[in-house]
Order: sequence, then C-alpha cells, then structure tokens
Amino acid sequence: MFAGKMGINKEAKGEGVDIWMLKPCERPMKMLKLEALSRRLSASHPKQERIMNDLRKIRTGFNGERSIGKELKNLPKEYRVFHDLRLGYDGSRYFQMDFLIITRNYGIIIEVKNFAGTLYFDRTYPQLIRTKDGQEQAYLDPLIQVDVQKSRFNDWLTFHKFPSLPIETLIANANSNTIIRTTPGFTPIFKKITGKETLISKIHTLDEKYSSKQLTQRQSNRLSNTILQKNTPHNPDILDLYQIDEQDLLKSVQCPECSAFHMQYHWGKWSCSHCSYASKDAHIKTLRDFALLIKPNITNKQARLLLQIDSIDIMQRMLSALELPYSGQFKNRAYRLDGLIHE
Repeated sequence: MFAGKMGINKEAKGEGVDIWMLKPCERPMKMLKLEALSRRLSASHPKQERIMNDLRKIRTGFNGERSIGKELKNLPKEYRVFHDLRLGYDGSRYFQMDFLIITRNYGIIIEVKNFAGTLYFDRTYPQLIRTKDGQEQAYLDPLIQVDVQKSRFNDWLTFHKFPSLPIETLIANANSNTIIRTTPGFTPIFKKITGKETLISKIHTLDEKYSSKQLTQRQSNRLSNTILQKNTPHNPDILDLYQIDEQDLLKSVQCPECSAFHMQYHWGKWSCSHCSYASKDAHIKTLRDFALLIKPNITNKQARLLLQIDSIDIMQRMLSALELPYSGQFKNRAYRLDGLIHE
C-alpha cells in the first residue's frame, strides 16, 4: 500500500540513505470504518453502543501509539521506523506489530499499551492485571505477545531469505501516570518495560549491546522495501463483522457543523435546513463513508441515491470535479474512491 510512495530507491547501488519514519502513524482502517459506521447509524440502533465502546478502545490504543511515535522522532535517521505492520507468510499466517525499528545492527519490536491506573505483571500466572477505580481486569501478558511477534518476525525473515538479525522486544506504556508493579523477585522484566519518557534511553542502551553490523546497506534497503511491499493492513468488512444490514445506514449528506442529516444541494452548495450552515464540499465525507462501509467505487446512479440528488448532470459534474480515477464509459462509469479515505 505504501511502497509506491515510500520505497527506497537506492537499493541497486547500495548507497546510504537518509530515512526515518518509513511507515508513519496513520489511523487504522478499522478505526476509520468504525467512525463512519457510528455516523451512519441512528443513535437508537441496537448495535450503536457496542460500536461506540469498540471505537473508544481502538482510539485509546491509537492515541497511545501516536504518543510513542512522537517519542521515536528523537531517534537518529539511521533508524527505520514502521508503525502498525501486518505481515504474513505461508499464505495466511499474519501477525501484527505496533512498531518495528530496523537498524543494520539489530531490530526492535515495540508493543504499545495506553492504560491508566496500576498495571501488575503477574509472573505466577503470566497475565497483566489492571486496577482502576477499584476494579481489576485481566489481559493477555504483553511480554508473551511481543515474544510471539518476535518468533513470527524471525520466521518471516527466514521465509524471505534475509540474514539472521538480532531482535529485541519492548513494552512501551504511553500513559505517564501509570504505576507498574510485578511479582516480587521478577524485577528483571523491567528491562523489557518502559514509559514513553525513558523509551529513547532504553533504545540507546540496546545500541551498546549490538555494536557490530549484521546487514549491508543493500540488505537493509531491501529489507525495508520488502516490509513496505508485504505489509497487508487489516481491512475488515465492518458491516459483516457487526452483522449490520446496508439498509440500516443513513443516506444523504451530514452537516459538518451540527451533524444533522438535513443538507440539500442548491446553486452549487450544500445548505443545512437545521442550522443554515453552507458548504461546497460537504458531500466528500459522505462519499468517503461509502468507500469505507460499502465498496471503494461508485457509479453516478449510486452517488445520486447516496447524496439524494436527482440530476444526472449535476452528479456528473460533482464527481468529475473531484478528479477521481475511473473505469468504464457513460452510464457504466465507476469512480474510484480510495483516494478520499485518508484525507
């Protein structure tokens, strides 16, 4: 998905390159789809509460990853940083990493948590217990999670015929107010756990451990390119996941000002009958929601039904003005909406 824009062009000569965040922090597709779904369902829909709860969780996680990403900006540019990777091998064996850092000497996999309260790493029965507002909740031990990711990434390197590379793992908690404890006698695990304020110093400590180069510049470039090319972002069919019928989705254009679905198109602009807000491009977000929830292409007829516009000619001008790529001719023309998704 990103290789065309971010690939390393100097691989052939093995030249040095000035690179940092090869795959920067972007909101994941599931988060974008949940946001669109929450907008397009009525407040009284029976699935709305579950969707909003899931959306809050994924936003909390992403905000933590974005916070850690800002700290990683302090690394020198010879570190190659990838956010939210989903790699696979043997056809279907996929694994996900919050952050992967590649140097010519070693790599680091970082699992990010964004928990408030007190975190207790239970070593007797490996699990993470969070206590907040007097309530305890158990989670899968992130130390085990990240070790599984390490094993699978090593298998991925072997599968793609890369040299063996030492891989370290870290748990980074993005919440500065979190208290972290563990079972007495197991304090060495704190070498694997860090807050965002100490993350960079922890990485520099690892630099001292791995002083010899394992990859040539050419191999490092090829590895970075292959990671970008093989990344397969998680892109669920959100309606199927939540068992929601397409007919439940609200049509028409939502007002950017008051969020009401009362916008009508007259004389080249959208006007809200609820708050009188006017906009020339309020329809773009609706087309984006269609791409996220239904499919990534749309015909003139489908767009008219979605935007509640009767005129074929007006709809044609509106779609043409967006300069979207398309396939087909005349009434069978389908416009690609992919480019609107991350705007």
